[in-house]
Amino acid sequence: MKTRIFVLICVAAIMGACCGGGGQSSSSCSSGGGKKACSKEATSCSAEKACCAKAATSAADVKKIIAAQVFIKAEQVEAFLAATKDLIEKSRAEAGCVSYTLYQDPADKTRFLFFEEWKNQAAVDYHFSTEHFKKFGEVLNECASSPAIITVYDSTSETKV
Repeated sequence: MKTRIFVLICVAAIMGACCGGGGQSSSSCSSGGGKKACSKEATSCSAEKACCAKAATSAADVKKIIAAQVFIKAEQVEAFLAATKDLIEKSRAEAGCVSYTLYQDPADKTRFLFFEEWKNQAAVDYHFSTEHFKKFGEVLNECASSPAIITVYDSTSETKV
């Protein structure tokens, strides 16, 4: 949420609140919680625009992580697993896919977790529009014992340990 607010503030500065927008503005470019007021001076504004442009670019490229828990009727587990093979193969082949994995709960064979990593929101949007995703959605509707629990995370930093 902080990234989105920061980007909106920056877009306002770039779109005219700063330099050529009639002087000082209540808009500001924030970096790490500190605020920098928009200045009438071209050099300050240029620095602010650069700061905000960088933030806007990086926000557009924020990696997306999706954790989708699905619950399958016991008698439908095999049909569900068969349908996932095509979905996983085609999803992994998408240009914006970083990883796409399905896990089955060893204690409850009817509980599954899709763990997906996407380069950005555009990659997720494309994935949701594909025929293989739509086709799988139809199968999931038939196989599910209850609604899926889907959580989408924005990943702005990553550390491998």
